[in-house]
Amino acid sequence: MLRATCYMIIFLFGEDEFRSSQKLAEIKNKFLQIYSPAPAGLFDFAEKDWNIKEVLLNISSGGLFTSKKLAIIKNILAGKKEFSDDTFEKFLKAEAKKEKGDLILIFWESGKTKKNSKLYKLLKKIAKCQEFELLEGAKLRNWVIGEFKKSDIAINSAAVEKLVVFVGNDLNLLSREIEKLAMYKSKGEITGGDIDLLVKSKIDTDIFKTVDALARGDKRTALKMLHDHLEDGEDPFYLLSMYFYQFRNLVKVKPLAEKNMPPAEIASKLRMHPFVARKSLDQARNFSWEKLKSLYNNLCEIDFESKTGKTDIQLALDKFVAGV
Repeated sequence: MLRATCYMIIFLFGEDEFRSSQKLAEIKNKFLQIYSPAPAGLFDFAEKDWNIKEVLLNISSGGLFTSKKLAIIKNILAGKKEFSDDTFEKFLKAEAKKEKGDLILIFWESGKTKKNSKLYKLLKKIAKCQEFELLEGAKLRNWVIGEFKKSDIAINSAAVEKLVVFVGNDLNLLSREIEKLAMYKSKGEITGGDIDLLVKSKIDTDIFKTVDALARGDKRTALKMLHDHLEDGEDPFYLLSMYFYQFRNLVKVKPLAEKNMPPAEIASKLRMHPFVARKSLDQARNFSWEKLKSLYNNLCEIDFESKTGKTDIQLALDKFVAGV
C-alpha cells in the first residue's frame, strides 16, 4: 500500500505481463488518488532510447503543485546492450537510503528479465520486488475460479479444466473469455458445454493463416480474413487478442529459431503446444527481430488506445494489417 510519507523503489517483472500490468496500474491509480493531479513520468526504453541524464533530470526535479512524484521506467533491462551508468546507480543507492522522500520510482519489465545484469542485481537489493511468473496448474485454475467469483458466477471443475486447455495461460485472452462467459450465463453454473459453445481453442488455424499471409506480403488475403471475421460478428477485441497471442509466440520463438533449436525442444522449453511451436517457427523465419518487436509494440498501442477510446478498434486492426 502507498504511504504518503514513504519513498519507494518498486520493481515489477516477470513473464506474466497481464498481472504485472495490473499491479502497475493499481499503484499508479492509488498514487493519483492521493496526490492528484500530480502527473506520472513514463520512460519506456522499448519505445525510445532514452538518455539517462534526461531521465534523471525529470525524476529528480520537484513538482510545482506537489512534493510527491511518481516515475515509471519500463524495459530498461530489455535492451540488447547491458545498461550501466554510474550516475544513475549512485542516484538509486542514495535514494534507497532515505527514510522519507518525494519520489516513488517504479521499474517495470516485460517478458523474461536479464537476471545477470548489474542493474537487475542492484534493484533486487534496494527495491520492493515482485516477480510475476506465468501461472500453471492449480495456480492458474484458482485464478480462473477467482475471476468468475468477481462476477458472482459459478463454474464447475471440468469447465475450468477445459477453459484452461482451450486458452492456456494467456491471462489477457482468458480474461476476455471469462467476461464473455459471465455475460452469457448470468445464472447457474458454467459447464463444459458452455466452453465448447462460446470459447475458441487457442489453436485456431485462422490466426496462423492470417500471419502466414502477412509473412509472405499478401495483405489482401490477410485483410479479407479480418473483414470476414468482423462481418460474421466476431468481437474485434477477441481478434486483437488472437493477434497478440500469435505475435507474442513469434517473439518468444525467434531467438530460439536463430539458435537452430528444433521445434520439439522449443515447444518443451516454452511450454507451447507442438503444433503452435512448429507454425510459429516457420513464421518467425519470415520476420526480422526488429520487425517483430515493432509489430508487437504496435499491437500494444492499439490495445491501449482502443481501451481508452482514443481509436476505433476495427480501424486500428485494418491499419495494422495493411501496415505489416
